[in-house]
Amino acid sequence: MTDTASPSAALPLTRLHLTVQAGAPLQLPPYAGSMLRGAWGHALLALSPLPHQDGQPCALHASCPYCQLFAAPPLPGHSLQKFSHMPQPYVIEPPLGGAQRLQAGQSFGFDLVLIGKALALRPVVEQAWQRALRTGLGANHAPCTLLEIKEGNGLQSLPGKREQLSNLNDEARAPNLLPLPLGEGRGEGMPATATLHFHTPLRLQVHGKPARANQLTARDLLIALARRHQLLRDVHLGATAPQYDFKTLVEQTEVIQLQAQDLRWFDWGRYSQRQQQEMQLGGLLGAVTLHGDLAPFAELLHLGQWLHVGKNATMGLGGYRLTAS
Repeated sequence: MTDTASPSAALPLTRLHLTVQAGAPLQLPPYAGSMLRGAWGHALLALSPLPHQDGQPCALHASCPYCQLFAAPPLPGHSLQKFSHMPQPYVIEPPLGGAQRLQAGQSFGFDLVLIGKALALRPVVEQAWQRALRTGLGANHAPCTLLEIKEGNGLQSLPGKREQLSNLNDEARAPNLLPLPLGEGRGEGMPATATLHFHTPLRLQVHGKPARANQLTARDLLIALARRHQLLRDVHLGATAPQYDFKTLVEQTEVIQLQAQDLRWFDWGRYSQRQQQEMQLGGLLGAVTLHGDLAPFAELLHLGQWLHVGKNATMGLGGYRLTAS
């Protein structure tokens, strides 16, 4: 079975909001996604039934929470994935607003999107976060406490009408995500203009390097989003996953124009424990507007507000809010 851009085959998603209290002074970096991901990954590894070599899947990878959540093995012979891992089934959406200094007793929040099979592992997910926070965050390993976890935007099927989605009102978190006013089926009534407001850096690879503002095209953006969604569907829906017709998708992008709006480069870095070196992970912030026949991509553009797009999506990069007119 093939389809062009109909992502409504049920890929389960949910967004959780975690509230954390610092037990000691804590310096949050300009972009905290990497810090949070690293702490959680170490906690998951500590809960694993078997040791892992260099973060690779273990002999029990089919049932090991670390493997399933943090180091998903590739699907044998998959045509879209030539690397060592498939996309991981989560996205950490860190607090926005840049670096901040928290004193003991102050709290902050961040969001966590769980995808597909990860929803069934939620007890382990929460246990690992509790362990990670107790162990401590930041350079000084400031101990923290997980105060609560709230359900955010659950998504089993895509909304078909415009409505305000709940639990995203904190200014320190991602802006409210509004569903597009979709018609029935494949996006009939979709406006010819939609804007993606990137609130975390977009790292979209073009010719092996992150695209700059003057290099970004509608084809690059939409095909990257479709590719990510296809890989996730293949992993989490298995043989029942519908398959995109990428040849048709590429043809459909040719009539869509992309206009950059205040798109700027944002540089930030993180230290890689695995590679033992500082890594620069700059990306694009701002907005891009798509003009043209967007109906085939309507649901996919909406879904990308949960999945994110581009490299390092698991630590929250490539996050956007969608508006249409």
